[in-house]
Amino acid sequence: MAAKKIEQIIKTEGKPDIAIRRAKVHDMRRIQMLYAEVYGGNYSISLITDKDKMRRAIEHADYYWMVADCEGRIIASLVYTLDLEYRISKAFGAVVSQDYRKMDLAYIMMKLVLDDITHNKKLVDTVYATTRTANYAPQRLTESLGFIKIGILPNTHKVSENETHCFAAYITEQALKKRKSRPQLIPDVEPFYNLVRRQINLDKAVITPVKSLYQENRHQIPPLHMETITAPDFIKNRYKRIKSDGFFAHAYMPFHEPNLVFITPDQSTEVYLQYNQRDKYSVVIGGVTKEKSATVVLESIAQKLNEMNMAYIEIILDAYSPQVQREAMDARYIPSAYFPCMKKVRSRRYDCIVFTRTFEILDFRNVKILSLYKNFLREYLKLWRESYIESAFRND
Repeated sequence: MAAKKIEQIIKTEGKPDIAIRRAKVHDMRRIQMLYAEVYGGNYSISLITDKDKMRRAIEHADYYWMVADCEGRIIASLVYTLDLEYRISKAFGAVVSQDYRKMDLAYIMMKLVLDDITHNKKLVDTVYATTRTANYAPQRLTESLGFIKIGILPNTHKVSENETHCFAAYITEQALKKRKSRPQLIPDVEPFYNLVRRQINLDKAVITPVKSLYQENRHQIPPLHMETITAPDFIKNRYKRIKSDGFFAHAYMPFHEPNLVFITPDQSTEVYLQYNQRDKYSVVIGGVTKEKSATVVLESIAQKLNEMNMAYIEIILDAYSPQVQREAMDARYIPSAYFPCMKKVRSRRYDCIVFTRTFEILDFRNVKILSLYKNFLREYLKLWRESYIESAFRND
């Protein structure tokens, strides 16, 4: 795909002009200095910290890496990554130098790219972003650009302390036209769906109560013995050759590459994950299994990650398989977000549900979130209490 030229010059009275433009390779060191200025040594995204990955992203046509340049100093940075096959994009890494935060630089950069990829060139159907919760500004930014609030990611990263992120999505009309209607949800997921319906025109879901073998007997879940593989090139090549089956066929995790495999000795189950030892974050990308119960596999994954001192695990499942949703919850993966039109399946777009499990004490003391995000958090906490506390008071 040809290189994309989008730029804007911001005139400031009595001060040097600011050029909003695509990043170049010679900006790399100055970009890293900007993130170090704002975050110190606590920024954990490898695209920023790894020079080889940064260079590839700046040079690759599937990225829009935007910077604000003021007389040779990089004062703001933002990245969009695109999956052109699945027509989805992710915006992340927005950062602005402290001295320039009243100039709406993040808004200008985000809107330039958002308009280009969704309306001008029509490259993607959906865009999503996660925003930190240290203050309200990032949430208001995505809100002002037309992103809807789709959930929260509780205690998703642990750097200096646990961080909860807000989850927002920009859904185009084209995405809604392609959407597979009438999602089938278990009752526990319905409140999250209804919070999204308050913001965007969606049909009513089919609510399907489902009971599974381990719903009331979590202590009887028989864990699978799993071995660990961490050879990155082997994992990437092997993952390209497999086709996810079983309940993994309902999973979707864009913009992640596996760097960890859990495998049973008989090789009947292989789980592909991405994990970050530094911030204790991990996600399930896909896998193959002959085990009929998703609960057994997901509980086994959680136990293995807990042994590795991970703090958080996430899996995204489509919204049309209530049995799998129930089994994920039986393994104490709790819904925390609902993403309409997330997954492209041939010519249709499927809604998805984000299920998360945390291995540490929930900590929301420093979280600042807008009111609708608070409603997502309340629904999440209801299910968390039911799973981890109220179960102790049920009759045997």
